[in-house]
Amino acid sequence: MARRLLCRMVVFSLLVMMWSGPSLAQVTSDSSASPPPEQPEKKVDVFLSGHLSGLFPQNEDLSVGGTRIPDTRVRGTIGAGIKFDVYPWFTKKILGAEIETFGLGGSVKAPRTTSGSGTTQAQGSLISISTMYNLMVRYPGETIQPYLGVGGGTSTGILHHVNITSGNVGLTDTSGDFAFAYQFLGGVRMFVTNKLFLFGEYKYFVTKYGWDSEGAGHPKVKLDVQTQIVSGGIGWPF
Repeated sequence: MARRLLCRMVVFSLLVMMWSGPSLAQVTSDSSASPPPEQPEKKVDVFLSGHLSGLFPQNEDLSVGGTRIPDTRVRGTIGAGIKFDVYPWFTKKILGAEIETFGLGGSVKAPRTTSGSGTTQAQGSLISISTMYNLMVRYPGETIQPYLGVGGGTSTGILHHVNITSGNVGLTDTSGDFAFAYQFLGGVRMFVTNKLFLFGEYKYFVTKYGWDSEGAGHPKVKLDVQTQIVSGGIGWPF
């Protein structure tokens, strides 16, 4: 009797194993074969950044009514700005566009000289606020991203606390001008984390301001600005 009961238990166990074995193998196979869900790839790389800048004038040409004031010196101070970059998927995230706004301060000075044509001198403070639209090319590395760009836009030059004289023509009041500007730039972006990067940048920036003087016919007081700008800042990808 015991032997018959033992045989029945063995047969029952074998039947259970035969029935459950394929199902267990299938579940194990399915769980091991299915990969973890992949994160969808971003179609656009977007960066927002802010920076501080230093101004290093290269050409300091000031003229009043077409007469150049000699020995003009333009000095720069620390400025600041903000940038917004977009690199779309259809350029393989290599070509992109950038819009930036930055402000710079400085001073304009020329020594007082007297000649047969009169007295010339220049002294004043300059504020420059520019909005530029840049075409960018970069290497889309994960950690280091060097880039180059070229752009154009507008610049507002405000002269204040000014005393500019050339003969019988002068400018002593606060005055502003809205001018075309262009620039060439290059830099390196370095990611500290996935959500934070640092960058350094060099610009060659060109514009030409013209302010109406207080003389007869209001001849222009013109300042050609060709300057080098070095900046560094912090940014965030989105």
